[in-house]
Order: sequence, then structure tokens, then C-alpha cells
Amino acid sequence: MTEIVAETARLILRTEAPGDLDRWMEVMNTPAVLEHLGGLKERHEVEADFARKAASIAKDGYGFWHLQTKDDGLLIGHCGLAPIDVEAAPAELRAGLQIGWSIAESHWRQGYAMEAARAVIDLAFTRHGLDLLYAQTSDANVASWQMMEKLGMERMRELDYVDPKYPPEENPTIIYRLKREDWRARE
Repeated sequence: MTEIVAETARLILRTEAPGDLDRWMEVMNTPAVLEHLGGLKERHEVEADFARKAASIAKDGYGFWHLQTKDDGLLIGHCGLAPIDVEAAPAELRAGLQIGWSIAESHWRQGYAMEAARAVIDLAFTRHGLDLLYAQTSDANVASWQMMEKLGMERMRELDYVDPKYPPEENPTIIYRLKREDWRARE
């Protein structure tokens, strides 16, 4: 059963719904969307990702939620919270949670990622009681780290690391951090 987790002015953040996998394969499993995220995936890999998302939400109460537009009901991406479970990451990161997002190319530069990220940050600091939230990307993913800065996140160069799962042009993985008190001060 699909659960609505949060709503914004234009988006519904929800768990998986029937038909999401086909739509995801069509609009999210593209070279443009996955340019900095490891590249295209086979359908069985996306199915496994969906299963992991659902298991995380069921177990922990958080994970990556699907983003559905209110005006036309389309699935346009996801945004959520996840542990940083990369062995190469510094211990401080592996003890925390990260926020992440991705949006279908047809909906880029329309503010959807920012809108979803703000909602997820609010969930992280209110419903889930976090004091600290991380975000990570590659230096090559300029749009992503620029958004982290617009969200008020602080660059943490001392926590950058090389992720062996990604090619040299996508390394190092760069880290941003947001403290609850800094987020509250912005509101």
C-alpha cells in the first residue's frame, strides 16, 4: 500500500506505487540522470534498488521516497535519507545519515529537487530527530553541490574520500554537512 510521507506545494513524497518501476526505467534510468550515479542499470538492478528502498522504509521509517507531481501525478524522481555505507568513507560519515535526490531530466531546473530536499530535511530534523545530516556527491556534479550550498550545507573537505566504485573523474566524493540548529536558523 502506498503511503504519503510528506507534501509540498507541488510534490507528493510517497512510497512505491504500482507502475513506478516502468516509469522509473523510462525517465530515471537514462544517461543524463545517471551520469554521476554509476550509469545505466538493468531492470533487475532497479527492482533490487526498489526492494532495498522499501525494506529501509519499513525497518527504519526513512529511506528514499518517490516524488510525484501534484498537477499531473507523474513520478519524477526520488529524495530521501540513507546511511552512508561505503567502506572507504570516514567513520564519522558511516555513523550518520545522508540526504540524496535525483530528478527526471524533463523536470530539471524547475525547483523540484530543492522543494523535495527541504521537505526531507524537515522530516530528518523533526520526525526523525537527527541533529546532523550529510550529503555527498562528486566534484564533477556541479548542480548537486551547488544545491547543497543553496540548502545551507557546509563543505567538509576533511571528510572527502575516494570511492572505488566510481571512476577517477567522479572522485573524490565530496562531503557537505547540515546541522539542525543551522537549518532552524534559516527558517
